[in-house]
Amino acid sequence: MALILSDEQMMIKDTVRRFLDKDILPIVDSYEKSGKAVSKEIVQQLVPLGYLGGLLPENAGGLGLNYTTYFTMIEELSRVWPSLRATVGLTNSVLTHIYEYGTENQKKRFLEPLLKGEKFGFFALTEPNVGSDTSSIQTRAELRGDKWIINGSKMFITNGVEGEVGIVIAQTDKSKGNEGIAAFIVEKGESHYETKPIEKMGTTSCPFAELIFEDCEIPAENLLGKVGDGLRQGLKFLNSARAMVAFISTGIAQACINASVKYAKERIQFGKPIGGFQLIQAKISEMVTLTNAMRLLGLHASHLLDQGKPCKVECSMAKYFATENVLKVAEEALQIHGGYGYTKEFPVERYYRDIRYFTIAEGTNEIQKLIIGREILGISAFK
Repeated sequence: MALILSDEQMMIKDTVRRFLDKDILPIVDSYEKSGKAVSKEIVQQLVPLGYLGGLLPENAGGLGLNYTTYFTMIEELSRVWPSLRATVGLTNSVLTHIYEYGTENQKKRFLEPLLKGEKFGFFALTEPNVGSDTSSIQTRAELRGDKWIINGSKMFITNGVEGEVGIVIAQTDKSKGNEGIAAFIVEKGESHYETKPIEKMGTTSCPFAELIFEDCEIPAENLLGKVGDGLRQGLKFLNSARAMVAFISTGIAQACINASVKYAKERIQFGKPIGGFQLIQAKISEMVTLTNAMRLLGLHASHLLDQGKPCKVECSMAKYFATENVLKVAEEALQIHGGYGYTKEFPVERYYRDIRYFTIAEGTNEIQKLIIGREILGISAFK
C-alpha cells in the first residue's frame, strides 16, 4: 500500500496551506486570546476549498473527495487553527450524517445552509452520565401527535452554543434498549432548548456547551432514519472520525515542530543558536520522527477507508498512537522554548492545550486499547 500522496493531493495540500497561512493564520492569536468564537464569515472562506461537504458527491453539493485527500486538508487546518477545524468538523459531520440518513425533504431543507456555512452544526450524543457507554443514553423522546417531545441533557457539545442545526440522539423506549434509540434533527429557533457554555482548557474559539431539553418539541418529520437506528447512526462515523483525529494530531504536531525549529534558530545562548546544542537537536529529531509515524498510521487508515476495507483496528491504532505522541511533541516544543514556552507570547502553550482533549474525544484512548485487544484476541472486555 502506498503511504504517500499523489501529485493531485500534494497540489491540494499546497493550495490549502498557502491560503490558510495568508488569510487565516494572522487572526488566530487575537481570537484565541480573547476567547471570541469562530465566525460564519471565517468559515465561509473555507467553502470554496471543500472543507464543508468535501466528502459528498458533486451532485449533492460536495467535491467527491476521498478520505485521504480530505483528511490531508484537515491536517493543514489543524496546523493553523484547531478551533476553526473543530467548528468546521462538527458542521461537516452533521451535513454528512443528514446526507447519509435523511429524507429528500430533510436534505433539501438542511444541507444547503450547512454546505454554505450559513449555519453551524452540532452532534449531541454525550450526556452528563453517559460517556464511553453510549448505549446507556438517558435523554428521552416521546411521540405525541405530530411532535416528538425531548427531555434530558447533553454534555460537552462542540458548537453547542453557536450551532443552529443539530443531531440529537435520544431513547424512545427504554424497554427496547438499543432498538429504542433514535436520531433527531433539532433546529435552533424552531425547537426551544437551553444552552450553557462550558469553559475548557483549549480550542477556546470553539466553545463547549451543555444542552438542556425540557419538553422540547421536534416536528415528527425531523426523525432521522428510523427508531432503532439512532445508536448505529451515531457510531457509524466513529471509525473515520478516529482516523481523522490522527491527522488533526499530526497537524498540531507539525505546528509544534515549525515553531520549535524557528525558535531554535533564533534563540541565542552561550554565544550561538540553541539549535546547535545536541540535546535540542535530539528533541527536534524525536519530534519529527514521531510526527512522521503519526502521519503514516493516519494514511494507512485513510487508504483502507478509501478502499472500503475493514479497518477498525487500524483507525483505533492511528487515533491512539497519534494522540498519545502529539502530547510528547507538544511538551518537547514547550521545553525547547524554556520559560517563554509557558507564556502566551508564543503559540506552543496553546498547542498543548488544544490537543489535550483528543486522548478523550472519539472514544478515550483506554477504549481504543480495548477495541484493539478485542479484535486481536477475539475476547471482549466490554459487557
